[in-house]
Amino acid sequence: MEIYRYFHPHHNPRLFRTPLRRQEVGELHQASSELRKAIERARLRTERSSSESLSPQLFDDALNAVRVLESSLKSLRDLHEGDSTSAVQSLVEEREGLKGWESWARIVAEQLEAEEPTDRENPEHLLTGTLPPELHLKRE
Repeated sequence: MEIYRYFHPHHNPRLFRTPLRRQEVGELHQASSELRKAIERARLRTERSSSESLSPQLFDDALNAVRVLESSLKSLRDLHEGDSTSAVQSLVEEREGLKGWESWARIVAEQLEAEEPTDRENPEHLLTGTLPPELHLKRE
């Protein structure tokens, strides 16, 4: 899983020296949401099958745990003060050479270039368009 490789210190040594960004918390929240949806689909498939060893109820504990995780990560994301423009630029530089992140890095870089200087001074500024809402910017 790419998200594991990106967030694991062995694969990404910068994790030892870089504070957690709001964008990254948002990505973890998104991953937990996708995991919940996958488990819900697996539960539905189990309901429709005639497996004697697996019952849909066996997924309930996992679903409850993932829902708690998803809610906790959403709270952490919402509590994060936001990423500075330089933090987002640094993240773009980190990811632009990584497989699978090229389009994301290009889109974010273009959005940062298109920002007006007055927008960068606004702590409530939120990048819009094709970018995820996790890219809140804070005043530097």
